[in-house]
Amino acid sequence: MSSNVFLVSSDSEPFARTVLSEVDLTDYPDRPEELAESESARFWGVEADSSAETYFEKMDEGDLLLFYREGEYVGTGRIGTTFVDDEEWASATVWDDSPRTLIYTIEDFTATSVPKAAVNTIFEYSDGYNPNGLIRVADNRVDNTLEAIELAVQQYD
Repeated sequence: MSSNVFLVSSDSEPFARTVLSEVDLTDYPDRPEELAESESARFWGVEADSSAETYFEKMDEGDLLLFYREGEYVGTGRIGTTFVDDEEWASATVWDDSPRTLIYTIEDFTATSVPKAAVNTIFEYSDGYNPNGLIRVADNRVDNTLEAIELAVQQYD
């Protein structure tokens, strides 16, 4: 059973291209095996040997993702598949040579527009807290089910 909440932030163009929008995978016959059965997908990743690798290793299918960009939470989603992109396909093909090789797919993406202070209140962070990169919300800050948290964020706006 999934039980983790991850906050994901990025203001980069590749983030907009592969998280905020679906990628048409039929344009890429050489895509990784983990994406071979899908016609389209949303996905993001982290660098190996970075502090975010520890969080990546804790990801389970169905875990909740909250996406932060330019001062607000812009979407929710769930972890689909996680895999190591040894061939650096995503980096070379859709991310402008970004060294992210630890990839996770995003299922059930829903666009939102929620001020960071509202989400910070849910997890008892200070109003001015800004997530940086990928972080896992500590268990002691998750007082509700993932479904309840997701619904609260989606219904905010």
